[in-house]
Amino acid sequence: KQWYQRRVRGGPGQAPICVMVLPATEAVDVGPILSEVRSHGEVVEQKQGFYFHSKKQNKRFHFITPREGATLFETMDLAKVADLILITWDHTCLLDPLVKTCLFAQGLPSVQHVVVGGASLSEQERNMRRRVMVETVESQLGTKEDKIHYLDKPSDVDTMIWSMANFKHHRLTFLRHRPYLISSEVDFQATPEGTGTLQVSGYVRGGTLDADMLLHIPGLGHYQVDRIVTAPDPLRNGGGMFEETCLSERSLEKCQKPEMECAVDDMDGEQTWPTAEELMEAEEKKKDSKRVPKGTSAYQAVWMLSDDDDDDDDDDDDD
Repeated sequence: KQWYQRRVRGGPGQAPICVMVLPATEAVDVGPILSEVRSHGEVVEQKQGFYFHSKKQNKRFHFITPREGATLFETMDLAKVADLILITWDHTCLLDPLVKTCLFAQGLPSVQHVVVGGASLSEQERNMRRRVMVETVESQLGTKEDKIHYLDKPSDVDTMIWSMANFKHHRLTFLRHRPYLISSEVDFQATPEGTGTLQVSGYVRGGTLDADMLLHIPGLGHYQVDRIVTAPDPLRNGGGMFEETCLSERSLEKCQKPEMECAVDDMDGEQTWPTAEELMEAEEKKKDSKRVPKGTSAYQAVWMLSDDDDDDDDDDDDD
């Protein structure tokens, strides 16, 4: 089963392999790596990264990277949905400690490493850098199984693409059972009432997405889905007419409501003034109270008879 999943993953008819190119520090420039990848296959640019088709491997990829000035939460959102994280290192071999801590806390998918800036080094310096890099990865991430790529010559890019197409997939558990989508196109159609419909296109991953579910948009909240339709595959070659097909439509009886929490009652649990009936009932209880000797406990008072009870007992004895 694992062999079959690895064979079909990223192939025709499947969602592209999502690769997040993550710089080890803010000083690392991932632009040269993305340029090298673009020159080794067909590229379809998107607002969030780009789609890449490798003819040699017959695999499709979706490369994403944090935008310039991205916050930590935005970076973690990209790492959450990535199938593979490609950490980019420079000659300093430093990794941002805050990013590393958050990756381990959130859950770390499959990871590979790429080192740039070694084309001008001598053979001895390259060997020294390789030893330092292996020790750094083992000490920082605690593993010896992660693949490390060194882009010292053009053929190393083909080797890296082959490794990304045949890596051992470690998917996080919450992504395995829940549907999620990485948007490639977003369009908002406003209405005169001040509302509108948000159209999102992309590949559905994970579990099965249904229109009766609530859709969570990071930073905005939960929303109801109107309907799910097929969209043209941006990586499919060839022309021809595309016919849109409705896959699922929201049902008013079965759909989930956007209210995620119960309404809070501000007066719930507050102390209120007793009613007239409660005051009368308390007065009646006082009249029925017994006179007991001083120092008698409440438990002892239950077993003691009142004067009325004594009179009733005497009448029974006379009879």
